[in-house]
Amino acid sequence: MGFKTSTANNFPNSVEFFNNGVSDSLTGAPAPKAFFDNLIRDVSNSQRKSQPLSIITVKLLPIKVAGKSIGKGNLDIRNRLVLISNCIKSNMRGGDFYARMAENGFWVCIQGNLAEAAKASERLERRIIEKVKSLDSETRVEISMSEWQKGFAVKNWIDEVDLQYFS
Repeated sequence: MGFKTSTANNFPNSVEFFNNGVSDSLTGAPAPKAFFDNLIRDVSNSQRKSQPLSIITVKLLPIKVAGKSIGKGNLDIRNRLVLISNCIKSNMRGGDFYARMAENGFWVCIQGNLAEAAKASERLERRIIEKVKSLDSETRVEISMSEWQKGFAVKNWIDEVDLQYFS
Protein backbone atom coordinates (compact mmCIF):
# COMPACT_ATOMS: atom_id res chain seq x y z
CA MET A 1 0.00 0.00 0.00
CA GLY A 2 1.44 3.36 0.98
CA PHE A 3 0.60 6.96 0.30
CA LYS A 4 1.36 8.66 -2.98
CA THR A 5 0.73 12.19 -4.13
CA SER A 6 1.96 14.39 -6.89
CA THR A 7 0.29 17.66 -6.03
CA ALA A 8 2.64 20.49 -6.82
CA ASN A 9 2.35 22.67 -3.66
CA ASN A 10 3.69 25.54 -5.80
CA PHE A 11 6.82 23.57 -6.66
CA PRO A 12 7.90 23.38 -10.26
CA ASN A 13 7.85 19.70 -11.24
CA SER A 14 6.07 18.14 -8.28
CA VAL A 15 7.91 15.79 -5.95
CA GLU A 16 6.49 12.34 -5.40
CA PHE A 17 5.50 11.51 -1.84
CA PHE A 18 5.31 7.75 -1.43
CA ASN A 19 5.88 5.43 1.49
CA ASN A 20 5.31 1.78 2.24
CA GLY A 21 3.84 2.47 5.68
CA VAL A 22 7.29 2.19 7.27
CA SER A 23 9.57 4.64 5.46
CA ASP A 24 9.50 7.34 2.81
CA SER A 25 10.78 6.13 -0.56
CA LEU A 26 12.75 9.32 -1.32
CA THR A 27 14.37 10.30 1.98
CA GLY A 28 14.27 7.09 4.00
CA ALA A 29 12.56 9.03 6.80
CA PRO A 30 9.91 7.17 8.78
CA ALA A 31 6.38 7.24 7.33
CA PRO A 32 3.52 9.21 8.91
CA LYS A 33 2.02 6.02 10.39
CA ALA A 34 5.22 5.39 12.38
CA PHE A 35 5.18 9.01 13.56
CA PHE A 36 1.59 8.78 14.81
CA ASP A 37 2.19 5.40 16.47
CA ASN A 38 5.15 6.88 18.37
CA LEU A 39 3.21 10.06 19.14
CA ILE A 40 0.33 8.17 20.78
CA ARG A 41 2.83 6.26 22.94
CA ASP A 42 4.73 9.44 23.91
CA VAL A 43 1.58 11.41 24.75
CA SER A 44 0.54 8.57 27.05
CA ASN A 45 3.98 8.60 28.72
CA SER A 46 3.90 12.40 29.01
CA GLN A 47 0.51 12.28 30.70
CA ARG A 48 1.71 9.76 33.28
CA LYS A 49 4.96 11.62 33.98
CA SER A 50 3.60 15.17 33.55
CA GLN A 51 6.34 15.93 31.03
CA PRO A 52 6.01 18.32 28.08
CA LEU A 53 6.02 17.19 24.47
CA SER A 54 6.38 19.38 21.36
CA ILE A 55 6.22 19.03 17.60
CA ILE A 56 8.51 20.98 15.30
CA THR A 57 7.49 21.21 11.65
CA VAL A 58 10.06 21.81 8.90
CA LYS A 59 8.75 22.85 5.50
CA LEU A 60 10.84 23.36 2.35
CA LEU A 61 9.47 26.46 0.65
CA PRO A 62 9.43 26.98 -3.10
CA ILE A 63 11.91 29.52 -4.38
CA LYS A 64 10.09 32.57 -5.70
CA VAL A 65 11.24 35.39 -7.91
CA ALA A 66 8.79 38.20 -8.67
CA GLY A 67 5.96 36.12 -7.19
CA LYS A 68 6.60 33.13 -9.46
CA SER A 69 7.89 29.76 -8.26
CA ILE A 70 11.20 28.78 -9.78
CA GLY A 71 13.60 25.95 -9.25
CA LYS A 72 16.39 24.02 -10.84
CA GLY A 73 14.14 21.04 -11.49
CA ASN A 74 12.75 18.06 -9.66
CA LEU A 75 16.14 16.53 -8.90
CA ASP A 76 17.26 19.56 -6.91
CA ILE A 77 14.06 19.60 -4.87
CA ARG A 78 14.61 15.94 -4.11
CA ASN A 79 18.21 16.56 -3.11
CA ARG A 80 17.10 19.35 -0.78
CA LEU A 81 14.54 17.06 0.88
CA VAL A 82 17.12 14.30 1.36
CA LEU A 83 19.60 16.78 2.88
CA ILE A 84 16.93 18.18 5.22
CA SER A 85 15.94 14.67 6.28
CA ASN A 86 19.58 13.83 7.01
CA CYS A 87 20.01 17.05 9.03
CA ILE A 88 16.95 16.26 11.11
CA LYS A 89 18.02 12.68 11.71
CA SER A 90 21.57 13.62 12.74
CA ASN A 91 20.41 16.38 15.12
CA MET A 92 17.78 14.49 17.10
CA ARG A 93 18.26 13.49 20.71
CA GLY A 94 17.47 10.06 22.08
CA GLY A 95 13.71 9.72 22.39
CA ASP A 96 12.96 12.24 19.61
CA PHE A 97 11.44 10.98 16.37
CA TYR A 98 10.46 12.39 12.99
CA ALA A 99 8.74 11.57 9.71
CA ARG A 100 8.25 13.01 6.27
CA MET A 101 4.66 14.13 6.67
CA ALA A 102 4.07 15.90 3.38
CA GLU A 103 5.48 16.32 -0.07
CA ASN A 104 7.76 19.14 1.07
CA GLY A 105 8.32 18.65 4.77
CA PHE A 106 8.82 16.84 8.03
CA TRP A 107 7.51 16.78 11.57
CA VAL A 108 9.79 16.20 14.56
CA CYS A 109 8.48 15.24 18.01
CA ILE A 110 10.71 16.17 20.92
CA GLN A 111 10.53 15.57 24.65
CA GLY A 112 10.31 19.14 25.88
CA ASN A 113 8.34 22.35 26.14
CA LEU A 114 8.17 25.22 23.64
CA ALA A 115 11.37 26.81 24.97
CA GLU A 116 13.25 23.56 24.38
CA ALA A 117 11.57 23.19 20.98
CA ALA A 118 12.70 26.72 20.08
CA LYS A 119 16.32 25.86 20.95
CA ALA A 120 16.11 22.62 18.96
CA SER A 121 14.52 24.50 16.04
CA GLU A 122 17.27 27.13 15.97
CA ARG A 123 19.94 24.44 16.05
CA LEU A 124 18.19 22.48 13.31
CA GLU A 125 17.66 25.54 11.12
CA ARG A 126 21.37 26.44 11.36
CA ARG A 127 22.36 22.89 10.34
CA ILE A 128 19.91 22.85 7.44
CA ILE A 129 21.15 26.21 6.17
CA GLU A 130 24.79 25.04 6.42
CA LYS A 131 24.12 21.79 4.54
CA VAL A 132 21.61 22.95 1.96
CA LYS A 133 23.37 26.20 1.02
CA SER A 134 26.11 24.12 -0.58
CA LEU A 135 23.42 22.81 -2.94
CA ASP A 136 21.40 25.97 -3.45
CA SER A 137 21.81 29.34 -1.75
CA GLU A 138 18.17 30.22 -2.47
CA THR A 139 16.65 27.36 -0.44
CA ARG A 140 14.30 28.49 2.29
CA VAL A 141 12.68 26.54 5.09
CA GLU A 142 9.86 27.43 7.43
CA ILE A 143 9.86 26.03 10.95
CA SER A 144 6.99 26.11 13.41
CA MET A 145 6.40 24.59 16.85
CA SER A 146 3.51 23.43 18.97
CA GLU A 147 3.47 22.07 22.53
CA TRP A 148 1.05 19.42 23.73
CA GLN A 149 -0.75 20.45 26.89
CA LYS A 150 -1.83 17.84 29.45
CA GLY A 151 -5.48 17.04 28.94
CA PHE A 152 -5.46 18.34 25.35
CA ALA A 153 -6.90 15.73 22.97
CA VAL A 154 -4.22 14.38 20.62
CA LYS A 155 -6.52 14.79 17.62
CA ASN A 156 -7.02 18.47 18.44
CA TRP A 157 -3.27 18.94 18.81
CA ILE A 158 -2.61 17.29 15.44
CA ASP A 159 -5.29 19.47 13.86
CA GLU A 160 -3.55 22.54 15.31
CA VAL A 161 -0.14 21.42 13.98
CA ASP A 162 -1.73 20.64 10.61
CA LEU A 163 -3.20 24.15 10.41
CA GLN A 164 0.18 25.71 11.22
CA TYR A 165 1.99 23.52 8.71
CA PHE A 166 -0.40 23.75 5.78
CA SER A 167 -1.36 27.42 6.06
